[in-house]
Amino acid sequence: MEKIKNYKYEITLFIVDAVGMVLELAASRVLSPYFGSTNMVWTCVIAIILLSSSLGHFYGGKIADADNPKRSLKYLLTIASVLVMVIPIISDSVISNVANLIGGNRLGAIIATSLIFLLPSILLGTISPIVLKLRLDNLNDAGKTAGKISAFSTLGGILGTVLGGFLLIPNFGTMNIIFILAITVTLTKFIVDFNIKEKTNIFNALVLILSIIGIITYTNINNGAKESVLSGKLGETAYFDTEYGRVSIFNAIDNKDKIRVLNIDGGFETISFIDEQKKFEPHSKYIKLYNTIFDVNKETENVLMIGGAGYSFPKQFISSRDSGTIDVVEIDDKLTKIAEEYFFLDDLDKEYHYKDNKRLNIISDDGRMYINNNAKKYDAILNDAFSGQEPAKTLTTIEAVSKIKSSLNENGLYLTNIISALEGKYSRFFWAEGNTIKQCFNHVYYIPIVFDNENNYAETVRNIMVIASDNELSIDGAQEFITDANELVLTDDFCPVESMTYFDGV
Repeated sequence: MEKIKNYKYEITLFIVDAVGMVLELAASRVLSPYFGSTNMVWTCVIAIILLSSSLGHFYGGKIADADNPKRSLKYLLTIASVLVMVIPIISDSVISNVANLIGGNRLGAIIATSLIFLLPSILLGTISPIVLKLRLDNLNDAGKTAGKISAFSTLGGILGTVLGGFLLIPNFGTMNIIFILAITVTLTKFIVDFNIKEKTNIFNALVLILSIIGIITYTNINNGAKESVLSGKLGETAYFDTEYGRVSIFNAIDNKDKIRVLNIDGGFETISFIDEQKKFEPHSKYIKLYNTIFDVNKETENVLMIGGAGYSFPKQFISSRDSGTIDVVEIDDKLTKIAEEYFFLDDLDKEYHYKDNKRLNIISDDGRMYINNNAKKYDAILNDAFSGQEPAKTLTTIEAVSKIKSSLNENGLYLTNIISALEGKYSRFFWAEGNTIKQCFNHVYYIPIVFDNENNYAETVRNIMVIASDNELSIDGAQEFITDANELVLTDDFCPVESMTYFDGV
């Protein structure tokens, strides 16, 4: 116990830096429903956190040189805990207003991150120089002391990164974790000095009480929303956190049909009918286009789909055919469980027994890793792997497409869903990806999804189904892709998908 007391400042810094790293991970999850989870968003988050850390170190150094750094340390921890506790309370309102006013672009992400996370991160950043000042007894040991303080800080950051990414956020949810961080910071104050009579303890008590209330309230509200969504009620949204993103599910009405929507990091991944008679039918037009594989190749029996999400096409494949197998590669186990509960994948097994007859095989793996190691041959491979509106870029490169082709039978088809425009500034990904696929297949076709009464058709971002084969195909509504020798070919070494698919909130 005495040794712990001797290292109380180092332990305090260790905990604060762990909290800081978990908060940084949480920041990306808080922003993702409005701005996605692309590298652009991560760049904004990291830049703001680094800026706040720099400002915190600067002002923390000034505070450390002022009178009574120990007292200042306790005050700063108290204020930081209050600011962290406020984040779950204000975040949705602040971010939605910023997104509405400025748009879901880089500037919006920077402003939203700054408004919510800048101040608490600055306060957390002040702790390191104050701890250094408290531990610096003489200049002869300055290097040793600074190294030890830096080591504790770095180790805390490592622990926060590992715990936050692998354990806390996927299992406890983003908002609950932020409340827990607030509790952690306020309790850390008592490591510095356990003085029950301090006036600031009223704020510490308030943080503890409100954070516990917040956890209970948020958990109850979200559990209630999950039940409401599952029962088909409108007007509520259920939230889930997985290792790979923040998931939201809600019900809506579309042309008098009740539908259920799966959103991951700001992108609509699955839309399903709720009606018992239509629950296995795909709602989205681009999903229906996958049936093109049966129109052009009646012998398509063995299919691979990369990206399961709500399993729209696999449900139709199994329910509408008497034969054929489909392997689905889905990296996120939790997403598959969500599909079972909310998108009728369990019902599919009850009615068609796919787990027993092995017609639908769910493979938990990264799509690119599966393709790299696959020795099986397929009649068709469907690529619908996305994170929000961003495609899984490791599957867009010429190396990946080459691997995909090697997994096809001689007359096999490759179909990939692209979100892009056909012309204009939002069309760069369509042309680059089409050009990349054309390097591997003799024939590449595309079918854009068109809605009634559309204006500016060619320059509007939409789903575009791209179909590739070494055989010439006759497909209703399809146009053959014409290679542009000047267009980029995406490679593992250079694949700037983020800049090509950044739609400025579209």
